[in-house]
Amino acid sequence: MPDLHPLACRNIMLVRVSWDLGAATGVDRAVTTLAFALAHAGHRVVIATAAEQPDGVGPPGVLVEQLDLPITLPCTPETLRSALVTSNQKILNSLCDLVVRHQSDTVVCVGALWGLGRLHTDLPDGVQRVLMVPTLQQEPEVDLPSALAYADTIITSCDAVLQQATTAAWPTRGWRVVPAPSLHGPGCGPFAAPVTRRAEGPVRVLAPAGPDVGVLELIAAARAWHRTVEVALDLPGPGDVRGTRVLRQQCQILADQSPNIKLHPTPGWADVSGWLAGASAVIIPCRRPTSSLTALEALSQGTPVIAYNTGTLAELLQPLQDGPRRLLADIMHGPNALLFLTDKLLANPAAYRTICQAAYRHAQDFLPARIADLFCSALR
Repeated sequence: MPDLHPLACRNIMLVRVSWDLGAATGVDRAVTTLAFALAHAGHRVVIATAAEQPDGVGPPGVLVEQLDLPITLPCTPETLRSALVTSNQKILNSLCDLVVRHQSDTVVCVGALWGLGRLHTDLPDGVQRVLMVPTLQQEPEVDLPSALAYADTIITSCDAVLQQATTAAWPTRGWRVVPAPSLHGPGCGPFAAPVTRRAEGPVRVLAPAGPDVGVLELIAAARAWHRTVEVALDLPGPGDVRGTRVLRQQCQILADQSPNIKLHPTPGWADVSGWLAGASAVIIPCRRPTSSLTALEALSQGTPVIAYNTGTLAELLQPLQDGPRRLLADIMHGPNALLFLTDKLLANPAAYRTICQAAYRHAQDFLPARIADLFCSALR
């Protein structure tokens, strides 16, 4: 491998089959924030994806290239695995051509399947191969063993995922933890507004439009609530072939019956932080372990986040909990517990002011420049 100083300029290619600039949550959003952070730090960054992008537009300073895959997105994981077998050489050639064209010294497979980490390919000499394991839920046993064997460096998103992998007996010795960065630095939203005025704003929910996200249950519980709740559903995930139509219809029916519930269009990729900044609080109703990126982007604007005590969200929010400032609900108590904690926090001006300030400070550990340095330091 080339002996690169961690701060030296690198040519980095991020591979994610499903990446979409419009994604407001999840792993695809994490690819956007990491690419932005690396480019902002002076590295040359390319995102390679099979998803069609309008005009090849990416984050500032980031190139977007099309992988030649014989699939139509969204598709099931089984469809993608089949394509990797039947069109193996074609896909290898497409990836290697991009690596050579951009003189990439680092190829980052963001996921064992959706990042092509499981694909065996002989990259040009001196090119480092990195596997990112965002969550184990997206890395089933059929994909992960090969991806681990082919990687020179393995990076995961937080200690909670690392511990989960260790408990599951994956060979985690040598894995590095690099969290996702917030897309913008703290203070880009209306954080300077008086806290009392901020607390009067709507409670907002930004959730992936997929199974088990808990958003429908939260809306049902909030229909009788005295606070305004604004809900935005993200784009479907890479394996969601049904899309979001049914979930959106169900949410709309409940919203139509409830004057305090409003469905909001999904914020554009550059507008997510600002939209979260305009909330008095953000509720993340996901019952299963999920990406902490939405929570992080809310915290970076000084907006408190209420969520279930599970996975990466618990790891991110636990340091902010103290006495009356509770942010994590027991998952067994359901969405009413999320509403209760939100109400309790917003009704206590002193606790609310303290948690807004603590959220702002905590998010500074995830500034783009710092995460870019951590990422490059993790490379061999």
